[in-house]
Amino acid sequence: MRNLAILGLAPLLALAACGENTGWNPNYSAMHNGSRYAEYLQQREQALHGHGPVPDAIPVQLPVRAPTAAEIAGAPAKKPGQMTVTTRPVTVRPGTAAPVAASGATPVLVRYAHQESQNPGQTKYPRSGVSANAAARACLAFPSVNAAQTAFIAAGGPVIDPRGLDPDGDGFVCGWDPRPYRQSRL
Repeated sequence: MRNLAILGLAPLLALAACGENTGWNPNYSAMHNGSRYAEYLQQREQALHGHGPVPDAIPVQLPVRAPTAAEIAGAPAKKPGQMTVTTRPVTVRPGTAAPVAASGATPVLVRYAHQESQNPGQTKYPRSGVSANAAARACLAFPSVNAAQTAFIAAGGPVIDPRGLDPDGDGFVCGWDPRPYRQSRL
């Protein structure tokens, strides 16, 4: 009888040892990490037990770091020694079409420039723990400011800044300036 009880408890102990709720499973690991998704999970559990209101929406949690285009293609990204940004004034005569945005412009960048109304340097998004020096070093990983801005948007910017590219919280990274794009008609 004792052996039968041990055999009956063995599968139960094996399942308990799996650690289903101890962090390896991504469905449960976010329960206590302080993110918005963790808050949602805790509110949902309280609602399921009748101790609180049902959450209104499930927040989207983006990955910490999105792969670069070069990583997706399988080639290592080139690291330029120094990135410089130059701007030149644009004059438009009345009755003529506005110039197309700077070389390398994509519809994503043009749309983003039009949706964000602040100018570079005007803080709009809260940031903490990112220094300007760390952001400048991170910018060196990109071949151009357009590539850096596109990667920033793809990684969840401007709401989140997982790569630390936007220390001032203006939504623009690595010296990217939206003003020329706001004049384009793309």
